[in-house]
Amino acid sequence: LSREEQGMKRQRHSLSQPPQGSWWEASLFVSGCMLGGFLGSYLGGAFKKQPWYDDSPKPRFWPPQWVFPVAWVGNYTFMGLALWQVWQQRRRVAVAKPLTIFTIHLLHNFLFIPIVYQFKQKSVYVLMDTIALCLGLVTTIVFARVSRAAKWLMLPYLCWLFFTTSIKVLWWRMNLKWIKR
Repeated sequence: LSREEQGMKRQRHSLSQPPQGSWWEASLFVSGCMLGGFLGSYLGGAFKKQPWYDDSPKPRFWPPQWVFPVAWVGNYTFMGLALWQVWQQRRRVAVAKPLTIFTIHLLHNFLFIPIVYQFKQKSVYVLMDTIALCLGLVTTIVFARVSRAAKWLMLPYLCWLFFTTSIKVLWWRMNLKWIKR
């Protein structure tokens, strides 16, 4: 093998290996994601009754309300670990672009509840979910180029985004019909 081929082989091997780092460091990334999500939800009013949301008809397969915060704890845990995986690769590959995209994505997540609960419109909820799904997909793609582990850690979150966006679209359409009655 030429030197170039050997270098590429080493780089592919290093990207497939989980990075070595402290769990304390990983917990900082997870905690940062969770803290931002909690603050966005709290400041946005997610812990208060929202009649426009709570009292509107929902599809039959809408999960119980307690599922949402539990899912988000898992999502932010996996997102924080994925971010940590990418951060660990910073000496081997360029990570500025993936980290910037993740930051934009996370900022959207933190502003999600304050924006949605300020407007109190189901269409805004659907729009914000759709943007989150697109940003989550782009983040996963750029993370996958840096770390396979990060890609797999983002997958449950992408599934959750797809599910919630789907049920919110159905909810929005269902309520359009309900309003016209």
